[in-house]
Amino acid sequence: MSDLIFRPLTADDLHLFHAYGPLPASGVGARHASFEKLGYDRPDWLWVALRGEETVARAAFWGPPGAEHPFSLDWFDPGTGPDRVEVGAALLRAAYAALVTPDYSSPVGDRPDFHLFLPADWHDHPDAVADVADRVEAAERAGLRHSVERLNLRWIPEYGLPPRSTRLTFAPADDDEAVLDVLTRITEGSLDAWDRHRLAEQGPRKTAEATLEDIAGFPGGRHRWRLACDAAGDVVGITMPTRNATTATIGYIGVDPAYRGRHYIDDLVAETLHIFTAEGEPEVRDSTDVGNAPMAASFARIGYRITGRRLIMI
Repeated sequence: MSDLIFRPLTADDLHLFHAYGPLPASGVGARHASFEKLGYDRPDWLWVALRGEETVARAAFWGPPGAEHPFSLDWFDPGTGPDRVEVGAALLRAAYAALVTPDYSSPVGDRPDFHLFLPADWHDHPDAVADVADRVEAAERAGLRHSVERLNLRWIPEYGLPPRSTRLTFAPADDDEAVLDVLTRITEGSLDAWDRHRLAEQGPRKTAEATLEDIAGFPGGRHRWRLACDAAGDVVGITMPTRNATTATIGYIGVDPAYRGRHYIDDLVAETLHIFTAEGEPEVRDSTDVGNAPMAASFARIGYRITGRRLIMI
C-alpha cells in the first residue's frame, strides 16, 4: 500500500481514468466517458489510485449542473490484484475525506451515496456476485453501509400509453400545505426504504417536508404535480412528475394507506405518463425498491420494463 498514490484528476490527465479500462458505452458509463461534452462532470470528482504510472483503481463522483459538491459515487473499480479490496477502500477513504468538507450538503444526505449499477439478473451469475461483493466490502471498509437494492425501470411511448383513470380526478398540487398533508399520511405507511429511514429519524411531518424540498429542487419544477381525488372529493394520493438532469422521472408518487389495495397507484402512474407524453417526452426512467412489491407490480402492469438493478450504500 505504501507505493500507492490516491488523487483526483485534472483536465490534463483525464486519460488516467480511462487507462484502467473502458466504461460501458451507455448509461452511467457514457455519462463519465463523455464528461468533456456534458459539462456537469468535473475532473476533480474523478479519483484514481496510482501505482507508479499504472491506474489500479478508480472512482467517479457525480453531481447535477451547478452543484458545488457531488451527490453520488456512481462508478467504482476497486482493482484486480490480491489487495484489491483494501486498495479500493483506501481510495474511497481518501476521496471522501477530500470531498466531504464541513460545508458539504446535498438533498440525499451528509455525504455522496454509492450507486452500484447492475444487470437485472446479476444474482444469477457467480462472477457478478463476486464482483459486487468486492465493491461492497471495499465501500464498507471505507465507512459506507448497504442501504437498499432498487429496480431501474424505463417506459417509452412505443410500449403503449395506458388509459386515463375513470375513477379519479387530478388537480394541480400547487398548495404546499395540501401536498404536505398527503405526503405525511403516505410516508407513515410507506414501503420505500428511504422514507422509512427518514421516518425513523425525523417522524412523518419532517419526512414529508424533506420530500417536498427534495422534489421541488429537481430541475423539472413542480407544474406537473397532481393531487388525485376520488368521486367523494377525498385526496387519495399524489404524483410528482419532474425531470432530473437527463430525463423525465416520477420524483415521488404514493397512495394514502387508507385507500391502498384498490390499484389506485396504477391510475396515478397512468396519469403521469399522459402528462409526460403530452409534453413530448421520449422516455421516462424510474426506480423502486426491490422490497416495495406493490409499486414494482404497478410499474409492470402499466408497461414499464426493467433495465437493471442498483445497490445504494450510504
